[in-house]
Amino acid sequence: MKDSFLFPIVFMLIMVVIFVGILAVMYRLSEEKIAAYQQDVFQRQVLALMVGKIAEATNEDVSAILDAILESYELYVKAVNTEGLERQTFIAQVADSTVAYCFEIKGKGLWGSMKALVSTTTDFRTIVDFAIVEQMETPGLGARIEEDWFLAQFRDRLFVQSPDAEDITSSYEFIAETQVPEREDQLKRVTGATITSDSVVKMLRNEFNHIYRYMQDYRS
Repeated sequence: MKDSFLFPIVFMLIMVVIFVGILAVMYRLSEEKIAAYQQDVFQRQVLALMVGKIAEATNEDVSAILDAILESYELYVKAVNTEGLERQTFIAQVADSTVAYCFEIKGKGLWGSMKALVSTTTDFRTIVDFAIVEQMETPGLGARIEEDWFLAQFRDRLFVQSPDAEDITSSYEFIAETQVPEREDQLKRVTGATITSDSVVKMLRNEFNHIYRYMQDYRS
């Protein structure tokens, strides 16, 4: 009776150890490929956020630049060492002339942290493009901040309104997703996710206040 009781427990423990070992070996074997894939995705996102400015400066087609992702990234994008900023920073350069910047930024959502990439003009006042990279919001609700219609509201937006003020950005009013903005300071929120929508704007405002001031000193 005792043996029959212990046998399935020991058998299950042995099977767990075997499967965990197999998974660990598989992960180790594919670790480099996973890291390379993640790096490729990240570089594609950085390039995509600045590709419009690159295309303007080179007169190339946007799709052609993105199709040649490895060559384009190597040719046009460079990481910048901004010691003290504590944010990954990239520039898009065409013929030694900087045409755009891209920053990795962080904030807090309703359920956890969020990470994004934002590209700016060279004066750091206007958002060129914007993408959410990581978030932990509710699927079908807050997670919809990754949808293009929501992100498109920030593209080509003059975000630094008062460079000499304590808060260099402007406040924004959220309206329903189904409404049409009547003023420049109105943004459509994700339905059922007011806190998450507000968190995105709060992240941008906090980060721009820090990045703009830092970059003014960095470039001076």
